Amino acid sequence: MAIRHLLKLSRRSPRSLSATRSASTAVASVSDTPAPAPPHPNQMIYDHIAEQVKSKLKRLENPNPKFLKHNSPFPTLTDHTSILTYPETRVTTLPNGLRIATESNLASQTATVGVWIDAGSRFETEETNGVAHFLEHMIFKGTEKRSVRSLEEEIENMGGHLNAYTSREQTTYYAKVMGSDAPKALDILSDILQNSTFDERLINRERGVILREMEEEC
Repeated sequence: MAIRHLLKLSRRSPRSLSATRSASTAVASVSDTPAPAPPHPNQMIYDHIAEQVKSKLKRLENPNPKFLKHNSPFPTLTDHTSILTYPETRVTTLPNGLRIATESNLASQTATVGVWIDAGSRFETEETNGVAHFLEHMIFKGTEKRSVRSLEEEIENMGGHLNAYTSREQTTYYAKVMGSDAPKALDILSDILQNSTFDERLINRERGVILREMEEEC
C-alpha cells in the first residue's frame, strides 16, 4: 500500500505539486502572523475611545499649515450684533433736553425727518379726550408764514411726503424727502409745530372730518 501511494504521488503533474506547496506556505504564513493583543481587562471600551479622541486632539494642536491658510480649526465666539442691528441708531441729547436719534444708510439717497412727541391718547383725560388726534389734523392747516396751499406745494415741489399719526404713547409728525432736501423738511416740521395758526373756520370743518372717521371705524 505504501508503494502504491508513492507511485501516485510521483505520477502527479508539477502544477498540482506547486499549488499544494504554495497553499501550505500561505497557511504557514497566516498562522505565523501574531493575533492582535486583547485589551487589558482593566481597560473599558470607553477608555479606548477616549484615547482615540486624545490622539485626534493632539493632531489639532499641530495642524497642517495648508489648512491654516484659510481658517483656524478652533471654534471662536463672534459677535454679530453690529450686523443684525444695522443701521445703528445713535441717540444724542442736546443741552435743552431734546433727544435726536439718527440712522445713516450710505446706500440710500433719501431721508426721513420726524418728530416723536410723548403725548398720545393714554395721557388724555375726559375733558381732553381726542385732542392729540385733533391736533394731528389741524397741524397741516397753515402757519404764520405758510398757507395750506403753499405748504402742500412746497412739499410736492420737493417730491416729498408729509404725514402724521397718533398712537397711545406718541404723536408723530414726519416728512420723507431726498437727502439734499432734509434741511427744508426740518424747517417745515419746526414751522408747523411752533407756528400753526389754528383758524377757527378750519377747526369747525375738521371737526366734521374727524366725526366721519369715527363713524367709519365704528
